[in-house]
Amino acid sequence: TAIIGESGSGKSTIAKIVLGLEKATSGTVLAGGRNVDATSRSERSILRRFGQPVFQDPFSSLNPMWSIERIVREPLDVFKIGTRAERTKQVAEVLDHVAMPTSMSDRRPADLSGGQRQRIAIARALISEPELLICDEAVSALDVLVQQQILDLLRNLQSDLGVSCLFITHDLAVVANLADDVVVMKSGEIVESGATREVIDHPKADYTQKLLAAVPG
Repeated sequence: TAIIGESGSGKSTIAKIVLGLEKATSGTVLAGGRNVDATSRSERSILRRFGQPVFQDPFSSLNPMWSIERIVREPLDVFKIGTRAERTKQVAEVLDHVAMPTSMSDRRPADLSGGQRQRIAIARALISEPELLICDEAVSALDVLVQQQILDLLRNLQSDLGVSCLFITHDLAVVANLADDVVVMKSGEIVESGATREVIDHPKADYTQKLLAAVPG
C-alpha cells in the first residue's frame, strides 16, 4: 500500500504512529491486530518486530562507525534472537536476499554506494522477520536507475518472503510501479483510496486529479 501526497500532508506522521514513535490524536491504530499504543513491554516488543522501518536517506540512517555485519545484526541483538553463530548465519542469509555479497560484511557504510546502503538498510529491517516494512521515501535520495533496482528488490521481497509494505512517497510514478493499493492524503486527511490502477486511471478527488496532471509526461 502506498501513501501519497505533497509535503506536509501527514504521510510521515502515519509512519511514525504505526511504528509507535508518535501517538494519534484520536482513534485507534492497529498493527497486526494489536493497538500500537500498547503499554506492556512484551506487547511493545511484538509490535516492534511486526513493523520495521526503511528510512529515506541511506547516508544518515546507518551508523558510519559500525561494520555492515553489525548494522544488519543489530535487531537480532536488541530482540535477543538466537545465538551469536545463528545471528551470523542470519546476517549472511538476509544479505543474500538483498543481493549483497557476504564478503562486504566487514566493510563500513562509507565503502558503499547509495543503492548498496539502502540494500543494507532493507536487510537490517528484514532480519527480525517483520510482517510489515514501512518505507518512508525510501528511494527519493537515489538516482533513477538505482531507484528502479530498489523497487524491483522490494517487489521481489514481497513475492519471496510474503512481507507487506507501507510505502510513503510523493512520486506517482513510483506508486504506479510498485503498489497494489494507494491512499491519497492532503492536509492530514485521506481524500481518496483504492486499487492503484483504479485511482490512477479514474481519479475521483480533485486533489488526485491535480497530482496526476502535475506528473511530467
